[in-house]
Amino acid sequence: MPAVSKPAFTPLYAQIKDSILSRIVAGEWSPGSFLPSEMALAEEYGVSQGTLRKALNELTLEKRLVRYQGKGTAVAVLDADSSLFPFFMLYDAAGRRVYPLSRTGDIRSGTAEDDEAEALDLEPGSEVIRIHRIRVLDDQPVINEQIVLPAFRFPRFSLNLRLLPNTLYEHYHQKFGIFVVRATETLEAVRPDALDQKLLRVDADEPLLEVRRRAFDVRDSVVEFRRSRIVTRHHHYRIELR
Repeated sequence: MPAVSKPAFTPLYAQIKDSILSRIVAGEWSPGSFLPSEMALAEEYGVSQGTLRKALNELTLEKRLVRYQGKGTAVAVLDADSSLFPFFMLYDAAGRRVYPLSRTGDIRSGTAEDDEAEALDLEPGSEVIRIHRIRVLDDQPVINEQIVLPAFRFPRFSLNLRLLPNTLYEHYHQKFGIFVVRATETLEAVRPDALDQKLLRVDADEPLLEVRRRAFDVRDSVVEFRRSRIVTRHHHYRIELR
């Protein structure tokens, strides 16, 4: 049975789930490729097919795997909806989900500020990569976004903004083997600062929604700290709990 590092009280199916996800992240099974059959995996892990199936079902619900009737189970292929927006829920006044696109910004390396180091579980002054972008809907700026990455997790990260896709989570996975599996968010109403006013074309007294997100990989390490300031004049941020 492949090694698992979870404590003994963790359910067996959860240990298998984490092991399978770790093997996907390590590149053993690439996006679009099929896993071995349930029978073969159950035998490999030394468990019943029911236990193995429970692990696969959870990964399928998380959109990490896709089940094909009569064919088997394949690793999900990341696209704009599954890689960038599993946690990003912006809707218009009619209740339609909308997908803002990146337009401008820059990328720089530097040292972590105290709040960035705390959010990323780094020592103060650690090297980080900062990505600043404006996101637009219908050619109107709606989000002022700053992303901070721990530099040691992203070696040789390109500082050319034109080489970055709109879907950064897909980029993390394909270029660095980092698979974002969960995130925590803190929401707060804030006043726009001078930069917000300029970039988002808002008045000083128009409140913005600030969303602070910490994204975690399969090993539950923080891989991204993202601060987004959102204009909610015509859109709202919705959270779905399941």
